[in-house]
Amino acid sequence: MPSIETRAVLPADPDTVFAMLRKVEDFPQYTSAVETVTHLGDERYRWQVRVAGVQYQWVVEIVQSEAPERLAWKSVTGISNTGRYHLVPVTGGTDLRLVIDYTLNSRILDRTVGRLAGPVVRRISAEVLSRVRERLAK
Repeated sequence: MPSIETRAVLPADPDTVFAMLRKVEDFPQYTSAVETVTHLGDERYRWQVRVAGVQYQWVVEIVQSEAPERLAWKSVTGISNTGRYHLVPVTGGTDLRLVIDYTLNSRILDRTVGRLAGPVVRRISAEVLSRVRERLAK
C-alpha cells in the first residue's frame, strides 16, 4: 500500500486547526479536485473527487478523533484508503502531518495508474494544506 506524507506548520493553535479539519464537508473549499463531501450520518462521509477528468467516489468513516491531536479515517467503499492527521503545538502554530495510504486493488492498476496516483495525491494534499494555512492566516 503506497503511503504519502505531507507536512505543514499552520498559523493557529491545534484546537483551531483540529476544529477546521473536523468540518469534513468543507473540504471542497480547500482543493478543486474534491467536488463534494456529503455527511451520511454518524462518522461516515461520501467523497466525490475529479482527477484528470475522471470522477471517483468513496465512503470513509472517521475511526479516530482525539482533539486536538489526532484525526483518522478509513474507506468503507470505493478506493481503499486510510489517512491520519497528527497535530503538534509549535511556536507560532501547529505542526500538521498528514499521512494517506491507498491501494488501487489491482496489480495492473498499481503498476500503471499507481505511478501517477502518488504525485496526484501529493499535489492535492499540498493544495489542501496550503489553502487551510491561507484561511487560518486571515
